[in-house]
This record gives sequence, structure tokens and C-alpha cells, in this order.
Amino acid sequence: MDFFAHIAWAYIIFNKLKKREFCLALLFAALPDIIGWGGFMFYNLFNGRFGQPDLTKIPSWTWMLYDISHSLVVFGVILLVVWLIYKKIPLFMLAYPIEILMDIPTHSREFLPTPFLWPVSNWHFPGFSWGQGWFMILNWSLILGGIVYVSRERIRGLWRAKRSR
Repeated sequence: MDFFAHIAWAYIIFNKLKKREFCLALLFAALPDIIGWGGFMFYNLFNGRFGQPDLTKIPSWTWMLYDISHSLVVFGVILLVVWLIYKKIPLFMLAYPIEILMDIPTHSREFLPTPFLWPVSNWHFPGFSWGQGWFMILNWSLILGGIVYVSRERIRGLWRAKRSR
């Protein structure tokens, strides 16, 4: 799924959190892609390269970061460490595995398969490309509908609060 769609879905799913936790949920929804591709994006910007990259010319360190950042196994270890330290799991952190779960079916084995079992296994789900027109239209239509619904509920809540004063 595309970077901005992950953030939009987090907006819909985590909209009832307090402002700080909500902002952290948006960050955590984007974090796997930021970790996996952020360094490569800046590398390309500084070298004047734009557009879709040639997969054969992507540096090995980018693939390693992608494997680490898109692994439910790695995230599970991090979640365990957080739980051992704080004895609770902050809700906003769940935006991170939700992003990975969304990527699993929306990445094909042929182009950027999601390494969700790394380093335990190299098996990839035989998904489809999120870049297909039908999926982009469906996904963004659902996102738009979700944002309208969330916004409408928020406005109704404010209206009720104002009337009850």
C-alpha cells in the first residue's frame, strides 16, 4: 500500500486517541516505510535521481532496512521489550503492525514483497500490486468514506457537547 494511504488509514483507525497519541499513531503507521525507504530517498535526492528506482540498483543496505522495518517478528521483539519495561503496550504502537498487515496482501512477490517473517523465513505472501488502478480507486474511496464518517462523528460529538452545556 502506498505511504500516504497508511497514514490515512491510521487517521481513521486511531482518531479517538488523545492528540499526542494520535500523532504518534500517524508516525508509527508511516515508520516502516520511513525506516525502509527514507535513507534511500535522501540518497537519491542528493544524487539527483527521481522517479521509480531500478530495483537492481537499490543498495543492499536499503533492502536490509526494508526487511527489518517490515518484519512482524522484529516488531514483536520490540513490543515485548516495551511491555517488559512499561508493563503495558501503548495503543499508538499498534499502527506499526497494522501497516505491515496492510502491506502483506498488497505487495506482489515480483515487486517489493513484504518480508513479514524475516529473519525466521523468506516466504512472501503471493499478493497483488497496490499500484493497480482498481485497487487505488477502491482503497482511496474507502479512505475518503472513512474520513468523512470520522469527521461527521467528530462534528456530531462537538455539537452534542455544545448543546448539553
